[in-house]
Amino acid sequence: MKKLIVLVTLIACGAAIIFGNLHWNEKITAQSEPAERKSDLVEKVEEKQDIPDTETYMANLPEAAQEKIKTAIDSDEPVKLVIYGTTEVEGTWIDSFKQELTTAYGEGVFDITAISTGRDTTRDLINENSYEEINELNPDILLFEAPMLEDNGDVGITNTLENLEKMYESWQGANENLVMMVQPSQPLYNATYYPSEVKQLETHTVKNKVTYLNHWKNWPELDHPDMENYLTENNDVNEEGFAVWAEYLVEYFVAK
Repeated sequence: MKKLIVLVTLIACGAAIIFGNLHWNEKITAQSEPAERKSDLVEKVEEKQDIPDTETYMANLPEAAQEKIKTAIDSDEPVKLVIYGTTEVEGTWIDSFKQELTTAYGEGVFDITAISTGRDTTRDLINENSYEEINELNPDILLFEAPMLEDNGDVGITNTLENLEKMYESWQGANENLVMMVQPSQPLYNATYYPSEVKQLETHTVKNKVTYLNHWKNWPELDHPDMENYLTENNDVNEEGFAVWAEYLVEYFVAK
């Protein structure tokens, strides 16, 4: 009888040890799994943070432009952005603008072409039909610098606006999906009539339901002596001037 009791006791002790060991292993496993899942979650969050927040970057842009950028990102077919009307192509705001777009959106999202119209007035562009080269390029987005400074004191604001309207009609007629943006040429220090003409450009642009990019907001007041710091002795834009010009356009295209 004693032997039976001892045997039962040994069996019970063995069972208790085995059960305890199994319970301990399950507890360790249960504790380690959440830790592993937490680690995976941290890695996924870090990966997500590395992806550019394009939704935020595009916030200022017209909805049609946003859709074109989204399509470009998904399809690897770049957005054709044409910059037209600038007096110079290199060494201006365009250089840093291109770089900032690439940094924000990544390589291959934008295919940027810059075309200078030199010192041509709107009258020259119309008479020579040179503005029609835009139709051949068929851009997705057109950023047009209206040559207001070249027209100033020569063409007359009424003729300028009529010339611009002919260009708009041609571009939009050739490409109904075109996203067009218009900006003025550079500001001048203490100018008399020029600011009024540029203001009329803004009114005319908005009336035609075209996006107007008023980079003049980034410059000092036109009658403030600080304006001279952004222009050369010949009233051309210097490096500092191009920097504030670029800053405005970058903040528009890359909202943060």
